[in-house]
Formats: sequence, structure tokens, C-alpha cells
Amino acid sequence: MHATRRLRAGLRCIALLWLGGMLAFGAQAAEERFEIRNAFAQPVDGVWQLTAIVDLSLSRAALDALAEGIPLTLVLDIEVSRERRFLLDEGVAELQQRWRLEYDALSERYVVVNLNSRAQATYPSLEQALDDLSRIDGLPLIDENLLVAGSRHDVSLRASVEIGGISTAVKLLVFWREWSRSTEWYTWSIRP
Repeated sequence: MHATRRLRAGLRCIALLWLGGMLAFGAQAAEERFEIRNAFAQPVDGVWQLTAIVDLSLSRAALDALAEGIPLTLVLDIEVSRERRFLLDEGVAELQQRWRLEYDALSERYVVVNLNSRAQATYPSLEQALDDLSRIDGLPLIDENLLVAGSRHDVSLRASVEIGGISTAVKLLVFWREWSRSTEWYTWSIRP
């Protein structure tokens, strides 16, 4: 009789510990969200332009690297394909937009450099820099003339963050750290 009660109490304790662990894991996963929240494209003066919102929660390794003066690189991969009825979809365009985020200890500011255009901006806090990086607005995507009128085209978008400036040998020495992180592909359709 006492053994049965102890067994039930033990099982309840294990269930509560498991539930607590799952809740803690869920809270940590929610804090570290890294995903494309929304994206769309619209034509403006003959060019389709991309607007997107990316949730840029950085990993602890990325935050530590940034604090130590190691830059981060944000990469936005974009693919445009045309749907075909009896054949594989046709690739129309592939683009990559890149930004570098680093901390300048001398000015005590965060610097964001667009690696495609070399445009540069500075921010007093990491939150402001990430907020600006997370909002893509009016990025030229594809010329309207490259799309087939009346056909469905799929646009796919993926973001990734990579810790830069560290040799592969050093990365291997501290192999448990997260050196890069990517979102899932976010896909939607447009019809010119």
C-alpha cells in the first residue's frame, strides 16, 4: 500500500519536473525567435519591391561575439521562380542582400553597413540597430519585364546571421557555440 503511494507520488513528481522543463524550453524558444514574420512585393515604377519584417532574436553566442567586437553578418537570400504546369518551376532570379553589424567601442555605437551598397548607419543601442535591420522596406526585387504577365511567380525569402571574423580553426576549438542561424524559407506568390 505504501509502495503504491510512493510510486504515484514519484510519478507525479517526475511529471511535474517534465512539465516544468517543457515550459522553460518553450519560454526560451519564444525568446530566441528568429523568423520571417511577414513579406510581400509590389510593383513601383516598373520594379517589384520587397517589404519584409524579420524577427532577429540573436543567440547568446552572437551577442557575446558582438560584445567582444566581432562583427555579425545578416544575409537575406531571395529567389523568384515561375510556376509551370507540366515542367519544373523555372528559376527567374536569385538575389542576396548582406549587412554587417558591429559594435564600435570608441564611439560606443552600433554600426550597420549595407555590404551591397556600402551605405552606413550608426545607432546608440543594439535594440535600435536590430529594429532597423528587421524592417526591409522598398528593396528592389526584380524588373517587371523579367516576369511573364498572367503567370504565377513564387518569391522565397530566407534570412541568416553569421558570426564573422573568426577562423575555422578557432570555431572548431569551441565547437559548442552557434556560429550561424537561419530562418525557414518564407514563400508567397505574385501575379504580374
